[in-house]
Amino acid sequence: MKKIIGLLSFLTFVQMSFAQDLKKVTTNILLGKFEAAKDEYDKAVAKKASLGTTAEGYYLKARINGALAKDATVASKYPNAYADMRKALDEYIKLEPNFSTAKDNGPDPFFDIYFKAFKEGVDAFNTKKWKEAASSFDEAVKFSDIVFTQGWSSSKQKFDTTSLMYAGYANQNAGNLDASNVYYRRMVDANIKTADAMDIYRFLLMQFISKKDQANFEKYYAISVAAYPSENWFEYKLDYIEKNLSMDEKMKMYDKMVSDASLNENAAQMFGDMFMAGKTLEGLSNETAEIYILKAQDAYKKAFNFNNNNYAAAFNVGISYYNQYTVLDDKYGENIRALQLLNSNRPAAPKDPKKKLLADAQFKAQIDSVKKLNALLDAPIKEKVDAAIEWIEKAFNNIKDKPKLERTEKSVGARSVDFLATLYAFKRDKLKGKDQKASDEFDAKYNYYDKLHDKYQ
Repeated sequence: MKKIIGLLSFLTFVQMSFAQDLKKVTTNILLGKFEAAKDEYDKAVAKKASLGTTAEGYYLKARINGALAKDATVASKYPNAYADMRKALDEYIKLEPNFSTAKDNGPDPFFDIYFKAFKEGVDAFNTKKWKEAASSFDEAVKFSDIVFTQGWSSSKQKFDTTSLMYAGYANQNAGNLDASNVYYRRMVDANIKTADAMDIYRFLLMQFISKKDQANFEKYYAISVAAYPSENWFEYKLDYIEKNLSMDEKMKMYDKMVSDASLNENAAQMFGDMFMAGKTLEGLSNETAEIYILKAQDAYKKAFNFNNNNYAAAFNVGISYYNQYTVLDDKYGENIRALQLLNSNRPAAPKDPKKKLLADAQFKAQIDSVKKLNALLDAPIKEKVDAAIEWIEKAFNNIKDKPKLERTEKSVGARSVDFLATLYAFKRDKLKGKDQKASDEFDAKYNYYDKLHDKYQ
């Protein structure tokens, strides 16, 4: 028993001796004698290597080397001091996530890394060395987060806004978009909404559009609208719709916005563009293309109703009617060609009078059935042509008297007069020999627009 007690006493003595060795280290740190503290630390670790791998050991090593690295009078003697501090602090963080030793002895190493990383980040940022800047600001954010969450900063903020913003910008410019996303989301989630921060909100929306992340897009779209209500955020929603929704989903979205009165001029115009573009999708049936054209027409009309100076919307309504006219006109032409084919392939008449009468009647029935099809097309063709003229003239009349036209206006002017000339020529030719007066009136209209062709080139 005496031997056991003696052994325990010896171990206690050794432990106290090691504790005294570390006490000498902390005493020198408190006195600001960091070279002496380093000497005592090295002696203690030499006696017992495991001391250097404890939370306290790693913290003291970081504390000492941090002080040596920033002391201009001795820093040259310890060229690896900063690297040693950085490595020791990483190990300390792993062993003691509650930072109790740092709280007891001061958080200086954390500030040392935070400030140095921030300064190096700014220097790299100012010279557009984006990768280096991003790496430094990543480091600044990591350690500033510890400083702020532990309450070591005089500021009561939850994080260093400046470091976060710089980290986001640097990573964005370095092409690390996912990292930027993380930093920017933290700022937006913290309700930071200065004028400078608006681009952050825009970046996030564009990222969610690109990633087809509807849940986060809707979340941050709502936040953006609330933060900057005077900005036109709806463009981003339309961009998401255009890039990520199917045509059926787009039409449902459009119908919903019409029903809940959330549609505006810009949205109606852009929906019209989406639906009009949809008619050219590969493998689309004529029936589905017609549905898209009609939907586009409805959207453009609503855009024009919001603003009757919207010449582009009026022109597009006219073009939608023109497209419908050309579909019907193609069918009309097919029927004419069918008649020509029937006539050219008519078999020789039978010599038997009775058989001849029967053959003639059958042939006439074929001809009449095709003619009837075209007769049925006359009214809808006229309706589409008249509607196309009405809306294209609305567009043209909106811009024709302007002394100076913008490029888009000039383009609409040039296309308008060409379409109108074509449409009036069609109406003229339809009535030629049937109603000459009306035909002549349409011919005058044709000549009017035809002569304007070069004016808008």
